[in-house]
Amino acid sequence: MEEESQYTPPQYVNPSLFTEEDVTVGSGQWTFPATLTIPKGTGPFPAVVLVHGSGPNDRDETYGPNKAFKDIACGLASNGIVLLGYEKRTKQYPQESAAIQNFTVQDETIDDTLAAVEVSNNSSIVSQSEIFVLGHSLGGMLAPRIALQDSKIAGLIILARATRHLEEFLLEQTRCL
Repeated sequence: MEEESQYTPPQYVNPSLFTEEDVTVGSGQWTFPATLTIPKGTGPFPAVVLVHGSGPNDRDETYGPNKAFKDIACGLASNGIVLLGYEKRTKQYPQESAAIQNFTVQDETIDDTLAAVEVSNNSSIVSQSEIFVLGHSLGGMLAPRIALQDSKIAGLIILARATRHLEEFLLEQTRCL
């Protein structure tokens, strides 16, 4: 992960209470580097899979000096919850993603989130009945669709989901940029 040396965790993070492990999400053509943030202890622990907002985000949802998903992962792991964050398909494979005709949110987000849920479900440190999906922005909009496709998901956490129609929101966001 880039710019790691400049990252300063928030005060609520206690690095002595968790570890980070590099894992892989997906298979075949679409494999993604990921980080499993694991509380110290025996487990099994509840788990949260992090789902990105729009754009080619890294596993920490880095924006300038901010790493929203890393803050969430380290904070929750400090309190006994496993977190899984992974590189988004459009970040890891920008050219390959752009070459897909009729590229949809199923391709960009949902399939990869389901693969991340499977990694969590197959981990001995995770309580299989307590796997949650946390979606930010676009990820929050897609979280209900994701949950409909996997009965292993126990619940949803939705952050900063758009409250207007996607077309209206994207037009405003594009004008702003």
